[in-house]
Amino acid sequence: MTDLQINVLIIDDEADVCTFFRRLLTRKGYRVVTASSKPESLSALDAEQFDVALVDLKLPDTDGITLLEIIKSRQPSCEVIIMTGYSTVKTAVTAMQLGAYEYLEKPFEDIIQIEQLIARAAGSRASVMRGDSSVDEWAEVAEGVGFRVGTAPAMKRMVSLAYKVASKDISVLIQGKTGTGKEVLARFIHAASGRAGQPFIPVNCGALPENLLESELFGHERGAFTGANQTRRGIFELANNGTLLLDEIGDATPQIQVKLLRVLETGEFMRVGGERPIKTDVRVIAATNVDLEQAIIEKSFREDLFYRLNVVRLEIPPLSSRSEDIPLLAEHFVRQLNRNLKLAPATLRLMQGYAWPGNIRELANVMRRAVVICNGETIMPEHLGGTFLAGPTSPVRGTRPAPRQPEQERPTLQSDLIESCATGQALQEMTPEELNRLLGSLRHAQSGLLAVMRKRGVVPPVYDLKDTEAGAIKEALAQYDGNITEAARALGIARNTLYRKMKELDLPER
Repeated sequence: MTDLQINVLIIDDEADVCTFFRRLLTRKGYRVVTASSKPESLSALDAEQFDVALVDLKLPDTDGITLLEIIKSRQPSCEVIIMTGYSTVKTAVTAMQLGAYEYLEKPFEDIIQIEQLIARAAGSRASVMRGDSSVDEWAEVAEGVGFRVGTAPAMKRMVSLAYKVASKDISVLIQGKTGTGKEVLARFIHAASGRAGQPFIPVNCGALPENLLESELFGHERGAFTGANQTRRGIFELANNGTLLLDEIGDATPQIQVKLLRVLETGEFMRVGGERPIKTDVRVIAATNVDLEQAIIEKSFREDLFYRLNVVRLEIPPLSSRSEDIPLLAEHFVRQLNRNLKLAPATLRLMQGYAWPGNIRELANVMRRAVVICNGETIMPEHLGGTFLAGPTSPVRGTRPAPRQPEQERPTLQSDLIESCATGQALQEMTPEELNRLLGSLRHAQSGLLAVMRKRGVVPPVYDLKDTEAGAIKEALAQYDGNITEAARALGIARNTLYRKMKELDLPER
């Protein structure tokens, strides 16, 4: 018996299920109440408080989602576990997004796993009631794979869901902008799953030509094509019993999509040039930065493959929507390179006001550059260099705000400095360091101007997202003299992705 008895509510219209849980949980010292309909459930909720509720997803007079909402509205601290069949797993995942603790698949086969799940749910509820739920249950796994989650509520909800579905052997689709950390999230799911001791293999579907990608995924027999001097195992064989990340799945060709669909449906594949099917047991996680549903409409992605991959969808929020996490992430990247450096408050303010189109990957690159440039103990705004485009900031170190001048004496925008920058005069004589410093100062000035305009209610022009993306691509191409490979690397995307974006934005190759 436990010191403080735990109350469990079972809601299921099958008498055998209610009897099973009553006997199982009573032996563990829990107090069990059962209900088989919506009215009985409401009466039970009115009569007493529950620590855990196990709710069947399908009932004759209602459904599990409706009951979940009712339980959470009446007893918010009660942890709800949804019971479901495999065919309704997607709905069960939706329930978790709405506040369910986890879901349990029928038929119930692993009794120990069920007992552990209910105990964890009861423990989670007790922690909330004591007010000591500051340490998330997934924190240790995240720390182990170097996954810095932060404190943004949307990010924590997404990671909590990822942790709970990690133990379920189902496909996961990760969506997020370039640089948001899709591969790190996939590694986290693998580490939290029952396959953690097996291989985790990522493959970028947009980085290889179709024939090489097919051989990479499925392997090839000796003599299958010119240069195939020996039999080679593919990733689906190497990742057997482990996890395979199909990154940039939206860039896979139609032919590759067909072969991937077959593997997901049958668990079998054939090597290139092979005649014998090979079985594989691989958990597939797909990741993409494109809208696959739009790609389906445009006939560039198979709808049947999408539904196979999209059993659970996890959307990583962009860094710009979780600015409270920027100091934590920035300090983490700095400590990796130099533990003695710290970030000035003005630098953190500037970074929190920046849009971060390249997300966490861009932040890591900016911090890497700042550590190299900084020759003191503190990273100042000027050490961020020309990477930034805009964002509220403080004055650059060593400058003082100019005293307020009479209206007729204030400098106009047509100053010598801005004119010389616009026409290129005097710039040729500057050193590279001076040019970088000037560029950073101008951008800091722009961000300061925007901050003042916002404060005074002057609405600045908002640039279309496509224009911003096109500008970043143009700048990268110009910086690397049209070299696609180098520009793609600087932007943190694959060459194929850069080609596709240039085509979408109607940007000419230099």
